Amino acid sequence: MEAATGEDAVAGRDWSRLPEDLLVSVLRAAHVADAVRSGAVCASWHEAYAAFRRLRLPSPRQPPCLLYACDALGPGAAALHCPSTGANLRIPFPRPPLARRPLLGSGHGWLVTADEASNLHLVNPVTGAQAALPPITALHHVESFTDEQGNHLYNVYENLPSSTGIDTTPTVLDAHRAHEFMYHRVVLSASPSAGGRACVVLLLHMPAGEVSFARLGDERWTWVVRGDETGLPWRYGYCDAMYSEADGMFFLLSDDASMVSLDLNGPSPVARKVLGVVPKSANPTKYLIQTPAGDILQVWRWRKYVDSSTPVELPPDYVDDEESQNPSLEVNTTDLQLYKVDLHCNKLEMIEGLIDCALFLGYNGSMCLPVKDFPGLKPNCAYMTDDFMEYVNVLKYNRREIALWSIAEQSMSSLVDVSPVMHPWLNWPPPIWIKPSLL
Repeated sequence: MEAATGEDAVAGRDWSRLPEDLLVSVLRAAHVADAVRSGAVCASWHEAYAAFRRLRLPSPRQPPCLLYACDALGPGAAALHCPSTGANLRIPFPRPPLARRPLLGSGHGWLVTADEASNLHLVNPVTGAQAALPPITALHHVESFTDEQGNHLYNVYENLPSSTGIDTTPTVLDAHRAHEFMYHRVVLSASPSAGGRACVVLLLHMPAGEVSFARLGDERWTWVVRGDETGLPWRYGYCDAMYSEADGMFFLLSDDASMVSLDLNGPSPVARKVLGVVPKSANPTKYLIQTPAGDILQVWRWRKYVDSSTPVELPPDYVDDEESQNPSLEVNTTDLQLYKVDLHCNKLEMIEGLIDCALFLGYNGSMCLPVKDFPGLKPNCAYMTDDFMEYVNVLKYNRREIALWSIAEQSMSSLVDVSPVMHPWLNWPPPIWIKPSLL
Protein backbone atom coordinates (compact mmCIF):
# COMPACT_ATOMS: atom_id res chain seq x y z
CA MET A 1 0.00 0.00 0.00
CA GLU A 2 1.31 3.42 -0.97
CA ALA A 3 1.88 5.99 1.72
CA ALA A 4 -0.61 8.85 1.78
CA THR A 5 0.60 12.13 0.34
CA GLY A 6 0.82 15.24 2.55
CA GLU A 7 -2.37 16.69 1.12
CA ASP A 8 -4.25 13.40 1.57
CA ALA A 9 -3.05 13.10 5.14
CA VAL A 10 -4.23 16.59 6.03
CA ALA A 11 -7.54 16.12 4.27
CA GLY A 12 -8.12 12.88 6.14
CA ARG A 13 -7.60 14.29 9.59
CA ASP A 14 -10.59 14.64 11.88
CA TRP A 15 -10.06 18.10 13.43
CA SER A 16 -13.11 17.59 15.66
CA ARG A 17 -11.13 15.02 17.69
CA LEU A 18 -8.42 17.39 18.85
CA PRO A 19 -8.04 17.26 22.67
CA GLU A 20 -9.98 19.97 24.49
CA ASP A 21 -6.96 21.15 26.48
CA LEU A 22 -5.04 21.66 23.23
CA LEU A 23 -7.89 23.67 21.72
CA VAL A 24 -8.13 25.81 24.86
CA SER A 25 -4.39 26.53 24.61
CA VAL A 26 -4.84 27.59 20.99
CA LEU A 27 -7.77 29.86 21.90
CA ARG A 28 -5.65 31.62 24.49
CA ALA A 29 -3.38 32.86 21.69
CA ALA A 30 -6.14 33.53 19.14
CA HIS A 31 -7.70 36.80 18.06
CA VAL A 32 -11.07 37.29 19.76
CA ALA A 33 -12.84 37.10 16.38
CA ASP A 34 -11.23 33.73 15.64
CA ALA A 35 -11.99 32.47 19.13
CA VAL A 36 -15.67 33.36 18.76
CA ARG A 37 -15.88 31.73 15.31
CA SER A 38 -14.24 28.53 16.62
CA GLY A 39 -17.30 27.82 18.70
CA ALA A 40 -19.33 27.32 15.52
CA VAL A 41 -17.00 24.79 13.85
CA CYS A 42 -18.41 21.64 15.45
CA ALA A 43 -19.75 20.32 18.75
CA SER A 44 -16.35 19.48 20.25
CA TRP A 45 -14.89 22.88 19.32
CA HIS A 46 -17.95 24.55 20.81
CA GLU A 47 -17.34 22.66 24.05
CA ALA A 48 -13.69 23.78 24.02
CA TYR A 49 -14.76 27.37 23.45
CA ALA A 50 -17.26 27.10 26.31
CA ALA A 51 -14.50 25.73 28.56
CA PHE A 52 -12.21 28.59 27.51
CA ARG A 53 -14.91 31.12 28.44
CA ARG A 54 -15.73 29.29 31.68
CA LEU A 55 -12.09 29.37 32.79
CA ARG A 56 -12.01 33.15 32.12
CA LEU A 57 -8.62 32.90 30.48
CA PRO A 58 -7.27 36.14 29.04
CA SER A 59 -6.60 36.51 25.32
CA PRO A 60 -3.27 38.35 25.19
CA ARG A 61 -2.19 41.06 22.78
CA GLN A 62 -5.50 41.75 21.08
CA PRO A 63 -5.16 44.32 18.28
CA PRO A 64 -7.52 47.30 18.36
CA CYS A 65 -10.67 47.08 16.28
CA LEU A 66 -13.09 49.66 15.00
CA LEU A 67 -16.59 49.10 16.32
CA TYR A 68 -19.21 50.53 13.98
CA ALA A 69 -22.92 50.26 13.25
CA CYS A 70 -23.63 48.24 10.12
CA ASP A 71 -27.16 48.05 8.78
CA ALA A 72 -25.86 45.86 5.95
CA LEU A 73 -25.73 43.04 8.51
CA GLY A 74 -29.29 43.71 9.67
CA PRO A 75 -31.27 46.44 11.43
CA GLY A 76 -29.37 47.69 14.47
CA ALA A 77 -26.41 45.40 13.79
CA ALA A 78 -22.76 46.24 14.37
CA ALA A 79 -19.36 44.86 13.51
CA LEU A 80 -15.71 44.95 14.51
CA HIS A 81 -13.11 45.71 11.84
CA CYS A 82 -9.49 44.91 12.65
CA PRO A 83 -7.01 47.05 10.66
CA SER A 84 -4.16 44.77 11.73
CA THR A 85 -5.61 41.61 10.19
CA GLY A 86 -8.41 42.87 7.96
CA ALA A 87 -10.84 40.61 9.83
CA ASN A 88 -14.49 41.55 10.43
CA LEU A 89 -16.78 40.16 13.10
CA ARG A 90 -20.45 40.76 13.65
CA ILE A 91 -21.25 41.38 17.30
CA PRO A 92 -24.49 41.26 19.34
CA PHE A 93 -25.00 45.02 19.10
CA PRO A 94 -28.82 44.92 19.28
CA ARG A 95 -28.70 43.75 22.89
CA PRO A 96 -29.74 46.45 25.36
CA PRO A 97 -28.41 48.93 26.23
CA LEU A 98 -26.49 49.33 22.98
CA ALA A 99 -28.63 49.59 19.89
CA ARG A 100 -28.32 53.05 18.39
CA ARG A 101 -27.15 54.62 21.64
CA PRO A 102 -24.17 56.98 21.81
CA LEU A 103 -20.73 55.52 22.41
CA LEU A 104 -18.92 57.84 24.83
CA GLY A 105 -15.75 55.93 25.60
CA SER A 106 -14.03 52.56 25.67
CA GLY A 107 -11.34 50.79 27.62
CA HIS A 108 -10.18 47.26 28.47
CA GLY A 109 -12.61 45.79 25.93
CA TRP A 110 -15.66 47.57 27.33
CA LEU A 111 -17.80 50.40 25.95
CA VAL A 112 -19.31 53.36 27.77
CA THR A 113 -22.76 54.21 26.48
CA ALA A 114 -25.80 56.21 27.61
CA ASP A 115 -29.46 55.22 27.72
CA GLU A 116 -32.58 57.26 26.92
CA ALA A 117 -32.32 59.08 30.26
CA SER A 118 -28.59 59.81 29.64
CA ASN A 119 -27.51 57.43 32.39
CA LEU A 120 -24.17 55.73 31.74
CA HIS A 121 -23.66 51.98 31.26
CA LEU A 122 -20.62 49.76 30.74
CA VAL A 123 -21.02 47.02 28.14
CA ASN A 124 -18.75 44.36 26.70
CA PRO A 125 -19.92 44.23 23.07
CA VAL A 126 -18.43 40.78 22.45
CA THR A 127 -19.88 38.95 25.46
CA GLY A 128 -22.90 41.14 26.15
CA ALA A 129 -21.86 41.56 29.81
CA GLN A 130 -22.98 44.78 31.48
CA ALA A 131 -22.07 46.78 34.57
CA ALA A 132 -24.06 49.52 36.24
CA LEU A 133 -22.86 53.04 37.00
CA PRO A 134 -24.51 55.72 39.16
CA PRO A 135 -27.23 57.70 37.33
CA ILE A 136 -26.78 61.23 36.04
CA THR A 137 -28.76 62.58 39.00
CA ALA A 138 -26.05 61.15 41.27
CA LEU A 139 -23.70 63.89 40.05
CA HIS A 140 -23.34 66.70 42.56
CA HIS A 141 -25.07 69.36 40.44
CA VAL A 142 -27.92 67.56 38.61
CA GLU A 143 -31.58 67.39 39.59
CA SER A 144 -34.42 65.71 37.73
CA PHE A 145 -37.87 67.23 37.17
CA THR A 146 -40.88 67.00 34.87
CA ASP A 147 -42.34 70.07 33.15
CA GLU A 148 -46.01 70.88 32.61
CA GLN A 149 -46.03 68.96 29.32
CA GLY A 150 -44.69 65.85 31.05
CA ASN A 151 -41.20 66.08 29.58
CA HIS A 152 -38.35 64.55 31.59
CA LEU A 153 -35.72 67.25 32.17
CA TYR A 154 -32.62 67.97 34.25
CA ASN A 155 -31.54 71.12 36.05
CA VAL A 156 -27.76 71.42 35.90
CA TYR A 157 -26.35 73.89 38.42
CA GLU A 158 -23.08 74.99 36.85
CA ASN A 159 -22.50 77.94 39.23
CA LEU A 160 -20.02 79.57 36.89
CA PRO A 161 -18.57 83.04 37.45
CA SER A 162 -20.30 85.95 35.68
CA SER A 163 -19.91 89.71 35.55
CA THR A 164 -22.28 90.00 38.53
CA GLY A 165 -20.86 87.13 40.61
CA ILE A 166 -21.77 83.44 40.57
CA ASP A 167 -24.58 82.57 38.17
CA THR A 168 -26.81 80.11 40.07
CA THR A 169 -29.45 79.83 37.32
CA PRO A 170 -29.59 76.17 36.24
CA THR A 171 -29.10 75.02 32.68
CA VAL A 172 -32.07 72.89 31.59
CA LEU A 173 -31.35 69.77 29.52
CA ASP A 174 -33.75 67.29 27.91
CA ALA A 175 -33.16 63.92 29.54
CA HIS A 176 -32.71 62.06 26.25
CA ARG A 177 -30.14 64.58 24.97
CA ALA A 178 -28.32 65.45 28.18
CA HIS A 179 -25.47 63.07 27.32
CA GLU A 180 -24.58 65.32 24.36
CA PHE A 181 -23.60 68.13 26.72
CA MET A 182 -22.86 66.48 30.06
CA TYR A 183 -20.14 63.91 29.30
CA HIS A 184 -16.82 65.05 27.84
CA ARG A 185 -14.54 62.07 28.54
CA VAL A 186 -14.93 58.73 30.33
CA VAL A 187 -11.81 56.77 31.33
CA LEU A 188 -11.58 53.33 32.97
CA SER A 189 -8.72 52.28 35.25
CA ALA A 190 -9.32 48.54 34.74
CA SER A 191 -11.75 46.07 33.24
CA PRO A 192 -15.13 45.95 34.98
CA SER A 193 -14.59 42.17 35.10
CA ALA A 194 -11.52 42.59 37.33
CA GLY A 195 -13.66 42.07 40.43
CA GLY A 196 -13.95 43.92 43.68
CA ARG A 197 -13.63 47.66 43.30
CA ALA A 198 -10.63 47.63 40.99
CA CYS A 199 -12.44 49.43 38.17
CA VAL A 200 -12.61 53.19 38.70
CA VAL A 201 -14.54 55.24 36.14
CA LEU A 202 -13.26 58.80 35.82
CA LEU A 203 -15.67 61.31 34.32
CA LEU A 204 -14.86 64.71 32.82
CA HIS A 205 -18.16 66.50 32.55
CA MET A 206 -20.20 69.66 32.33
CA PRO A 207 -19.49 72.40 33.24
CA ALA A 208 -16.32 72.87 31.23
CA GLY A 209 -14.57 69.66 32.23
CA GLU A 210 -15.17 69.13 35.94
CA VAL A 211 -13.94 65.86 37.46
CA SER A 212 -15.97 63.13 39.18
CA PHE A 213 -15.42 59.41 39.65
CA ALA A 214 -17.17 56.25 40.79
CA ARG A 215 -16.25 52.65 41.49
CA LEU A 216 -18.47 49.79 40.44
CA GLY A 217 -21.16 49.44 43.08
CA ASP A 218 -21.14 53.11 44.13
CA GLU A 219 -24.52 54.80 44.35
CA ARG A 220 -23.18 58.30 43.65
CA TRP A 221 -20.44 60.01 41.69
CA THR A 222 -17.74 61.57 43.86
CA TRP A 223 -16.95 65.13 42.83
CA VAL A 224 -13.26 66.03 43.02
CA VAL A 225 -13.44 69.49 44.55
CA ARG A 226 -10.82 72.14 43.90
CA GLY A 227 -8.88 73.30 46.96
CA ASP A 228 -6.51 72.37 49.75
CA GLU A 229 -8.55 69.30 50.72
CA THR A 230 -7.76 67.52 47.43
CA GLY A 231 -4.90 69.57 46.02
CA LEU A 232 -6.78 69.99 42.71
CA PRO A 233 -5.54 73.35 41.38
CA TRP A 234 -8.45 74.08 39.03
CA ARG A 235 -12.16 73.28 39.31
CA TYR A 236 -12.66 72.72 35.58
CA GLY A 237 -10.97 72.97 32.19
CA TYR A 238 -9.89 69.32 31.93
CA CYS A 239 -10.15 67.88 28.41
CA ASP A 240 -8.62 64.40 28.68
CA ALA A 241 -7.39 61.87 31.21
CA MET A 242 -5.49 58.59 31.31
CA TYR A 243 -4.82 55.91 33.90
CA SER A 244 -1.22 54.79 34.37
CA GLU A 245 -0.92 51.22 35.57
CA ALA A 246 2.76 51.83 36.26
CA ASP A 247 2.03 54.77 38.56
CA GLY A 248 -1.30 53.48 39.90
CA MET A 249 -3.05 56.80 39.34
CA PHE A 250 -4.82 59.01 36.83
CA PHE A 251 -3.35 61.98 35.00
CA LEU A 252 -5.56 64.89 33.94
CA LEU A 253 -4.87 67.17 30.96
CA SER A 254 -6.24 70.71 30.72
CA ASP A 255 -7.08 72.79 27.66
CA ASP A 256 -3.97 74.90 28.34
CA ALA A 257 -1.77 71.73 28.31
CA SER A 258 -1.19 71.82 32.08
CA MET A 259 -1.38 68.49 33.89
CA VAL A 260 -2.41 67.11 37.26
CA SER A 261 -1.90 63.67 38.79
CA LEU A 262 -4.89 62.23 40.67
CA ASP A 263 -4.44 59.44 43.21
CA LEU A 264 -7.71 57.71 44.16
CA ASN A 265 -6.18 54.85 46.16
CA GLY A 266 -6.70 56.40 49.60
CA PRO A 267 -9.81 57.45 51.52
CA SER A 268 -9.85 60.84 49.73
CA PRO A 269 -8.65 62.06 46.32
CA VAL A 270 -5.13 63.48 46.24
CA ALA A 271 -4.19 65.71 43.32
CA ARG A 272 -0.84 67.25 42.47
CA LYS A 273 0.10 69.69 39.74
CA VAL A 274 2.79 68.10 37.55
CA LEU A 275 2.97 70.48 34.56
CA GLY A 276 2.23 74.19 34.31
CA VAL A 277 0.38 76.13 31.65
CA VAL A 278 1.90 75.95 28.16
CA PRO A 279 1.53 79.24 26.22
CA LYS A 280 -0.42 79.26 22.94
CA SER A 281 -1.75 75.74 23.46
CA ALA A 282 -5.49 76.28 23.79
CA ASN A 283 -6.68 75.58 20.22
CA PRO A 284 -5.97 71.92 19.36
CA THR A 285 -7.78 68.88 20.70
CA LYS A 286 -5.47 67.18 23.18
CA TYR A 287 -4.91 63.57 24.22
CA LEU A 288 -2.86 61.94 26.98
CA ILE A 289 -1.13 58.66 26.12
CA GLN A 290 1.45 56.44 27.79
CA THR A 291 3.96 54.70 25.54
CA PRO A 292 5.06 51.05 26.01
CA ALA A 293 8.31 52.45 27.48
CA GLY A 294 6.35 54.34 30.14
CA ASP A 295 6.73 57.87 28.75
CA ILE A 296 3.68 60.13 28.88
CA LEU A 297 2.80 61.98 25.68
CA GLN A 298 0.53 64.86 24.84
CA VAL A 299 -0.88 64.61 21.32
CA TRP A 300 -2.29 67.79 19.79
CA ARG A 301 -4.75 67.50 16.92
CA TRP A 302 -5.81 70.43 14.72
CA ARG A 303 -9.01 70.31 12.69
CA LYS A 304 -11.06 72.52 10.40
CA TYR A 305 -14.50 72.55 8.85
CA VAL A 306 -14.64 71.99 5.08
CA ASP A 307 -17.44 71.82 2.53
CA SER A 308 -17.82 68.43 0.88
CA SER A 309 -18.53 68.16 -2.83
CA THR A 310 -20.83 65.20 -2.11
CA PRO A 311 -23.37 66.10 0.60
CA VAL A 312 -24.84 63.32 2.70
CA GLU A 313 -28.51 62.40 2.35
CA LEU A 314 -30.64 63.06 5.42
CA PRO A 315 -33.32 60.45 6.25
CA PRO A 316 -36.59 61.16 4.40
CA ASP A 317 -38.51 61.46 7.68
CA TYR A 318 -35.97 63.79 9.35
CA VAL A 319 -37.35 67.18 10.40
CA ASP A 320 -34.73 69.86 11.04
CA ASP A 321 -36.72 71.93 13.54
CA GLU A 322 -33.61 73.73 14.79
CA GLU A 323 -32.25 74.31 11.26
CA SER A 324 -28.91 72.97 12.48
CA GLN A 325 -28.15 70.50 9.73
CA ASN A 326 -25.60 71.11 6.97
CA PRO A 327 -25.22 67.95 4.86
CA SER A 328 -22.12 69.35 3.11
CA LEU A 329 -20.09 70.05 6.23
CA GLU A 330 -17.17 67.86 7.30
CA VAL A 331 -14.44 68.14 9.91
CA ASN A 332 -10.94 67.19 8.75
CA THR A 333 -7.70 66.81 10.69
CA THR A 334 -5.03 69.17 9.38
CA ASP A 335 -2.09 68.59 11.72
CA LEU A 336 -0.87 66.37 14.53
CA GLN A 337 1.95 67.15 16.97
CA LEU A 338 3.51 64.93 19.64
CA TYR A 339 5.09 66.11 22.87
CA LYS A 340 6.90 64.07 25.49
CA VAL A 341 6.07 65.19 29.03
CA ASP A 342 9.17 65.79 31.14
CA LEU A 343 7.75 65.56 34.67
CA HIS A 344 11.14 66.27 36.28
CA CYS A 345 11.84 69.48 34.39
CA ASN A 346 8.17 70.49 34.16
CA LYS A 347 8.15 70.95 30.39
CA LEU A 348 7.05 69.52 27.06
CA GLU A 349 9.56 68.26 24.52
CA MET A 350 8.36 68.03 20.92
CA ILE A 351 9.19 64.71 19.23
CA GLU A 352 9.26 63.91 15.52
CA GLY A 353 7.39 60.61 15.70
CA LEU A 354 7.04 57.11 17.10
CA ILE A 355 9.06 54.86 14.84
CA ASP A 356 8.01 51.58 16.42
CA CYS A 357 4.46 52.43 17.56
CA ALA A 358 0.98 53.27 16.31
CA LEU A 359 -1.53 55.58 18.01
CA PHE A 360 -5.29 55.13 18.28
CA LEU A 361 -7.23 58.35 18.87
CA GLY A 362 -10.91 59.16 19.28
CA TYR A 363 -13.51 58.71 22.00
CA ASN A 364 -11.62 55.61 23.15
CA GLY A 365 -9.04 55.59 25.88
CA SER A 366 -6.05 56.66 23.77
CA MET A 367 -3.61 53.87 22.90
CA CYS A 368 0.05 53.70 21.89
CA LEU A 369 0.96 50.17 20.77
CA PRO A 370 4.18 48.53 19.55
CA VAL A 371 3.69 47.46 15.94
CA LYS A 372 5.97 44.44 16.42
CA ASP A 373 3.20 42.89 18.50
CA PHE A 374 0.53 43.55 15.86
CA PRO A 375 1.67 42.71 12.32
CA GLY A 376 -0.31 44.74 9.83
CA LEU A 377 -0.35 47.98 11.83
CA LYS A 378 1.58 50.83 10.28
CA PRO A 379 4.32 52.39 12.42
CA ASN A 380 4.59 56.10 13.12
CA CYS A 381 0.92 56.55 12.29
CA ALA A 382 -2.24 57.56 14.12
CA TYR A 383 -5.47 55.66 13.52
CA MET A 384 -8.21 58.25 14.02
CA THR A 385 -11.95 58.54 14.50
CA ASP A 386 -14.14 61.60 15.05
CA ASP A 387 -14.52 62.85 18.63
CA PHE A 388 -15.39 66.53 18.04
CA MET A 389 -18.44 66.74 20.33
CA GLU A 390 -20.35 69.50 18.57
CA TYR A 391 -19.90 67.97 15.12
CA VAL A 392 -20.66 64.39 16.19
CA ASN A 393 -23.70 65.18 18.36
CA VAL A 394 -25.36 67.86 16.23
CA LEU A 395 -24.53 66.67 12.70
CA LYS A 396 -25.29 63.01 13.34
CA TYR A 397 -25.77 62.10 9.70
CA ASN A 398 -22.62 63.73 8.35
CA ARG A 399 -19.55 61.76 7.34
CA ARG A 400 -17.10 60.69 10.01
CA GLU A 401 -13.36 61.04 9.71
CA ILE A 402 -12.04 57.49 9.99
CA ALA A 403 -8.54 57.61 8.65
CA LEU A 404 -4.83 57.02 9.03
CA TRP A 405 -2.50 59.95 9.74
CA SER A 406 1.15 59.58 8.78
CA ILE A 407 3.19 61.40 11.41
CA ALA A 408 6.28 61.46 9.20
CA GLU A 409 4.52 62.76 6.09
CA GLN A 410 1.94 64.88 7.93
CA SER A 411 -0.78 63.58 5.66
CA MET A 412 -4.03 61.64 5.88
CA SER A 413 -5.11 58.53 3.99
CA SER A 414 -8.22 56.38 4.14
CA LEU A 415 -8.24 53.55 6.62
CA VAL A 416 -9.05 50.99 3.95
CA ASP A 417 -8.64 51.54 0.22
CA VAL A 418 -11.78 49.69 -0.78
CA SER A 419 -15.32 50.51 -1.75
CA PRO A 420 -17.40 52.12 1.02
CA VAL A 421 -19.96 49.43 0.32
CA MET A 422 -17.54 46.88 1.78
CA HIS A 423 -16.81 48.96 4.88
CA PRO A 424 -19.91 51.07 5.48
CA TRP A 425 -18.81 53.09 8.51
CA LEU A 426 -22.17 54.47 9.61
CA ASN A 427 -22.29 57.88 11.18
CA TRP A 428 -24.34 57.19 14.29
CA PRO A 429 -23.44 56.01 16.79
CA PRO A 430 -19.96 57.33 16.02
CA PRO A 431 -17.45 54.51 15.37
CA ILE A 432 -14.99 53.91 18.20
CA TRP A 433 -11.72 52.00 18.75
CA ILE A 434 -11.80 49.09 21.16
CA LYS A 435 -9.50 46.17 22.06
CA PRO A 436 -11.94 43.23 22.10
CA SER A 437 -12.03 41.10 25.23
CA LEU A 438 -13.86 37.96 26.29
CA LEU A 439 -13.57 38.99 29.96
